Amino acid sequence: MNDHVANPAEADDAAGAPRGPGLIRGLLAALLDSVKTRLDLAAVEAEIYLVYVAQLLLWGFAAVACALLALVFALTAVVIAVWTTHRMAGLVGSIVVLLVLAFICGMIGARIFRARPPLLAGTLGQFEHDQRRMGGNAGVEP
Repeated sequence: MNDHVANPAEADDAAGAPRGPGLIRGLLAALLDSVKTRLDLAAVEAEIYLVYVAQLLLWGFAAVACALLALVFALTAVVIAVWTTHRMAGLVGSIVVLLVLAFICGMIGARIFRARPPLLAGTLGQFEHDQRRMGGNAGVEP
């Protein structure tokens, strides 16, 4: 029935020797897994960067809105200045409050902008680490 029965000596030699297709398949699987991990890291970093940009835009919009409202109240104060009533104190107080709010929003936006990490810095660092590791000096830090 069996045309060829494996010799026990041949079986031992075949078990001890590395098989080419399995080795290549394992290497490709490790490479693809490494690439997938790096792409996942890049996606997370891009998402974090977008959150920083959204915060920056939100605080910038708030600062601009407060400044524009302060300008409107300033113009209203000029118009009402010809009237000799106490409405002027309320408008000037509103201008001051809105200008302080615009300054605070601008400072928060500037702080968020300065504190943001560079886009994909972690991914690029991991790629550099992989290059050093493949070059044979994995334990050496720059």
